[in-house]
Amino acid sequence: MSVYRSILTIEGTKLEGENPLPMFRNRNYHREVVENGSFTPELKKGLGENTGERYLPYRIQDRYTRERKNIELETVVLENENLIAVFLPEYGGRLYSLKDKKTDREILYKNPVLQPANLAILNAWFSGGIEWNIGHVGHTYTTSSSVHTAKLLDDNGNEYIRIYEYERCKNIFWHIDFHLPTGAEQLQIYVRIINDNSSPVPMYWWTNIAVEETAKSRVFSSTNEAIYIENGLNGYGVGQLPYLPSVPNADASYTMNFPFSSEYFFQTAASYKAPWEAVAYEDGRMFFERSTSLLRYRKMFCWGNHAGGRRWCDFLAKPGEGNYVEVQGGFAPTQIHGLEMPANTVWDFTQMIGVTQVDTDLAYESNWDSANDYIEKHIDSTLNEDEVYAIHERLQSLAERTPTDLLHTGSGWGALERIRREKEEGRSVPLGFEFTDSSLGAPQHPWLVLLREGHIPESDINDIPQSWMVQDEWKQLVEKSLELESNSSWSALNYYGVMLYEKGLEEQAIEAWEASLRKAPSAWVYRNLAEVKKHKGDTESALSLLEQAYLVSNSFPDRAFAEEYLNLLIQNKEYEKAWSIYEYLPAEFAKGERIQIIVGAAALHLGNEEFMNKLFTSEFAVIREGEVLIIELWYKYHAMKIANERNVPLTQELIDEATVRFPPPNNIDFRMIGS
Repeated sequence: MSVYRSILTIEGTKLEGENPLPMFRNRNYHREVVENGSFTPELKKGLGENTGERYLPYRIQDRYTRERKNIELETVVLENENLIAVFLPEYGGRLYSLKDKKTDREILYKNPVLQPANLAILNAWFSGGIEWNIGHVGHTYTTSSSVHTAKLLDDNGNEYIRIYEYERCKNIFWHIDFHLPTGAEQLQIYVRIINDNSSPVPMYWWTNIAVEETAKSRVFSSTNEAIYIENGLNGYGVGQLPYLPSVPNADASYTMNFPFSSEYFFQTAASYKAPWEAVAYEDGRMFFERSTSLLRYRKMFCWGNHAGGRRWCDFLAKPGEGNYVEVQGGFAPTQIHGLEMPANTVWDFTQMIGVTQVDTDLAYESNWDSANDYIEKHIDSTLNEDEVYAIHERLQSLAERTPTDLLHTGSGWGALERIRREKEEGRSVPLGFEFTDSSLGAPQHPWLVLLREGHIPESDINDIPQSWMVQDEWKQLVEKSLELESNSSWSALNYYGVMLYEKGLEEQAIEAWEASLRKAPSAWVYRNLAEVKKHKGDTESALSLLEQAYLVSNSFPDRAFAEEYLNLLIQNKEYEKAWSIYEYLPAEFAKGERIQIIVGAAALHLGNEEFMNKLFTSEFAVIREGEVLIIELWYKYHAMKIANERNVPLTQELIDEATVRFPPPNNIDFRMIGS
């Protein structure tokens, strides 16, 4: 039961910065979710609520490549005589590895590389291990960011790990404690989420566990009732395992039976005291996890046994070394069910992770219900409900201990919130957290000045704004500051406009931004006004404003401006202009992967064979999950060739023909469905 720091040397690539532009939330706060009529009134409750995309106050992490080399990552290790757990504090506290010392085998899927890809809320995400997703639907805001990490002692002198942060989007605090006391054969995980404010907040939690996928990986849980996603990713239904309508005539408990990327959610009964999920393997190993009842629901996700899915597995790791399946645990029936956390509330649960051996004849019995009954009895004999709750009570008793032995420093936002609360409200952060002033840095600087001196410091119009803020309490401080004309700098009005627009106060935001331009015209504000026009469908005005952004400094301050401008030109079918702009971009902008993908449409329209051939043979790091833009260009490229050969116009029929005749090369095929 020891905790220590170490270094992991791994092949990979680190993030190279963030996109500085504010990305505003979806104006539809909810999602339209289709279900096929099989949902009960209870399952319809909360469906799609508060699941619209949200990013601010965080910045998009889209600066990375596939140029891998050996890199060093900080790790924090928790070990006893049975298990070794390795965490990555620089990457959301990800549990990178959990090794069974008795067999010297990994319990989880351990990725041999660290390769970011465009799958998280903020873009950068990597596969493997266990990820802790909190706050909003998707791979979490801090999945590729540092979190505070500390070593603590329990009542018996066992060392344990706490990772923790202040979550800025929902204004809540969370920590996760990891325990391996002497003799423990499962990793003990205690999660505590605190909303100590006077208003409820939309909440989300899913523990995302990656385990090895083999030819006969078989998934089990405490119920056969599951919500499945229909073939084509176009709706949800309720069915019973092992046969789901999404994969008719195939046992859906075997993940390799899915001919497309898919998922289903086990609908655990409310009366079930300690939900669980397990994956059995051909050699008799079985991964399992079990929790207290707050973590009620379970999920299976697989990439699918098809070219696009296998391509994703290889892309996120190395060819042949990336096959994994995800088993997850969450608070709601699915990940697109909204959930509200009441004001002044603490939610906590304990989850246990381990491995055991099972009888393969019984685990692979053709009748899934019989096999599942056997697995459940085996888990009960290994870790029963009473043991889970006894461990939970012990870990719960340690929740408010102050972490003093800090091993890694996370963001400075918790410290800033502590200072704000102490000054403005006469209270501090909850017990169990330690946010020191030493964690404060440049991103917090303008807000510290506002808090202490009553104004936001003005910056040069060509400088990148240091951070964004949308929290109501800070909005009130900005408004109070702006009562003095001397505080109404272009910077302050820009920040204020971002706050207002994020909250849907469009006219007020426009007023603030126009006032900012009168103080000092800046590319940042012109771009934000372009976002307003773009959202209204006024592409011409949006383009004009982005051109004004360029003229302010005779350049774009960051390549993100060029990406947005070129994208709008392509949408407006201004191919010649887009290509001309692309040719005059600085080299460091032009080589950006997203820009290369965007201008592919212009190159195709202009018949630039050399560019298209380069595009189709490249391997891009920033491809989004399910993205088909390059594939569509590929089909259109070949359809145009057919049209030229036959001396006929390009038609949809020719594109359909090209789709059949010219399968895309592996390096650009990232489809979630299809062959």
